[in-house]
Amino acid sequence: MLLIISMVSLTRAQFIKVGGGLTYGTGFHFNNEKTGLEGDLQKSPFAGIFLTGIYKLNLPFQIAPSFTFFLPRTNKTTQPYSNDTRVSSLMFDLNGHYMFNSMARFEFYGLAGFDITFAKSKLVGTSFSGSDNALGLNLGAGTYIKITDQIDLFAEGKFILSKYSQFMLNAGILLNIDWMKKHENPDL
Repeated sequence: MLLIISMVSLTRAQFIKVGGGLTYGTGFHFNNEKTGLEGDLQKSPFAGIFLTGIYKLNLPFQIAPSFTFFLPRTNKTTQPYSNDTRVSSLMFDLNGHYMFNSMARFEFYGLAGFDITFAKSKLVGTSFSGSDNALGLNLGAGTYIKITDQIDLFAEGKFILSKYSQFMLNAGILLNIDWMKKHENPDL
């Protein structure tokens, strides 16, 4: 990760957009543990929020680091005694974007990158818990839709290939930092 950050600064990458939004994932089973008749006691959360930034390297390449926090999910049992579990997870992604098409209002890109998933499972009402992490690869595509000169809507879909493989959809708003810099200092 330090190598990538160093390369970004050496190539004079330009921070152009920042934003966030909502995410939905298909989820995974913590530690790949699946249960039988009692349901999915180790199933991860589906919904969350994320923050991202876009760095422009040179046309058509961009780098997009992001942080995703999933809302914890409580998995309930139907047994008379409580074996409820609460599973939580968060992710750090570092993706590269290749811009396929850059029209006036729409931009389309393919993405590939790295993912680090941190997951935790806790037996509700006890001190028993476990944590795990996994490295993975991201593959997907997305689009920016220009609403105004300052604001873009965006959506992307990606598949995370790892121990905790899942498909994710992200949608949100990006603030165009590059436009703001140019209007604060017209010499840029």
